[in-house]
Amino acid sequence: MVKVPKIFLYFAAILILACSADIDPDNNGGGGGNISIKYEGKVLCNQQGVAGVVVSDGTNCVLTDGNGAYSLSYNTSATHIYISSPAGYSVTVENSVPKFWVRLNQISDKKNINFNLTKLAVSDNKHYFIAIGDPQVRNTTELNLLNPILDNIKKDISSLELNPVHLMVAGDIVFNKPSMHDQSKSYFSSVNQPVYYAIGNHDHVYSASETPALTRDKSADSVFIRHYGPTHFSFNRGQVHYIVLDNIYFKGGADADYQVEFTQEQLKWVEKDLSFVTKDKALVLMFHAPSKSRYSSVYGNSADLHVLLKGYANVQIISGHTHYNSVMADNSGITEHIVGAACGGFWEGPVCLDGALLGYKIFEVNGTSFKWRYRAYTDPTSQFTVFKPESRAPLLRPSAELLVNVWDWDPAWIVSYSEDGGNTFTDMIRIAEKAFDPTAYHYFGADGENRIPTRTWINASLTDHIFKCVPSSGKTKVIIKAVNRFGIEFRKEVEL
Repeated sequence: MVKVPKIFLYFAAILILACSADIDPDNNGGGGGNISIKYEGKVLCNQQGVAGVVVSDGTNCVLTDGNGAYSLSYNTSATHIYISSPAGYSVTVENSVPKFWVRLNQISDKKNINFNLTKLAVSDNKHYFIAIGDPQVRNTTELNLLNPILDNIKKDISSLELNPVHLMVAGDIVFNKPSMHDQSKSYFSSVNQPVYYAIGNHDHVYSASETPALTRDKSADSVFIRHYGPTHFSFNRGQVHYIVLDNIYFKGGADADYQVEFTQEQLKWVEKDLSFVTKDKALVLMFHAPSKSRYSSVYGNSADLHVLLKGYANVQIISGHTHYNSVMADNSGITEHIVGAACGGFWEGPVCLDGALLGYKIFEVNGTSFKWRYRAYTDPTSQFTVFKPESRAPLLRPSAELLVNVWDWDPAWIVSYSEDGGNTFTDMIRIAEKAFDPTAYHYFGADGENRIPTRTWINASLTDHIFKCVPSSGKTKVIIKAVNRFGIEFRKEVEL
């Protein structure tokens, strides 16, 4: 075998680089100017260029010109080139995943990175999305427990005529089992709608023998991006701009350590992405760990993100991670929906850790206005669970109290009860100091009780959306009425 001297390989590489690169016309310095490599392509619909589409490499953002063409300078940190798909269009979906992105290591022609759009058959000014928290599957058995929820989503889309609609999964798609992603995508694809995914802490890959370090965050994303694309991106529907982010800054190690934080790289990208979005638009953001809740006004460096969201017509945030359901609706102009886990208590019971039945959340979007409703797949018309007065464990509420757990409660709800057949109603008292849901406590126990011997770290969560009353002596029936912020009334008649 003939050995080629290294010096010839060096000059050959320089020659190839020079021949494939563009000379930067804006460089007027000495020495003949700098060489800059460009990523180029077009955004097309029916072979016609689409103008004004944002194209990104994860750091920089540019607009397509009148012919649908774009050009991005070479970026060493880029893993993908992707578009913020415009309102009124759809992209190809493969195994549930919208293909608005191209992986750079899978293409050789960097001058023709093209994207094809399809015009929607109906207006998306009114549209829907379905938010799903933490499926967190480990095996096929757990996927088969998820399947009835997905089947119910499919039925709801048809019977409620949700069109156009997309799904949003708020991370922890799997539970430290990267080999399960292919199967999971296959199950989600049965819904026959595009599914946008955020990365959760359990979607990162790591080795228990590693020393935890923030420098591992990028490599820990590797399996996720192979399956789902970039970890931060955006897209558009009607008058809404959607942004998906990664707020799990992963360190790895034996405890799979991480911190809740948006990297400065992401925040700078969000600022650039939003520079193309006018303030009269609404925003929907999704990431895994909550940025705020009724228990804390901010987590990590989320305040840095919130500043960038000010002034838009409406801002809704979708998160998960906690395995309880909660809505943080304050006067900040940003409403956060912490969506209960699809797996509830890690597939160990029929409820989430706060007692919310397993399910998902349906959002109706009309222009920049939003309505939503939690949907329990085993009891789709209900919004709360009732617990009659009865003997209870010491950690639970007193036995004389009738309890109502309103899963998706926020301060605009009105919860009341009637003892006279519905002629008059009295407001119930919210247990603001928090309490255990009796069903959640039955399945998961409190911290230290080790209710599940093989998974002793699982325990029920105290929640602030349980209401109480003490029925009058001798009464045999009460009616519970809950009215949500949109004026929709839910009733249950309870025999005592």
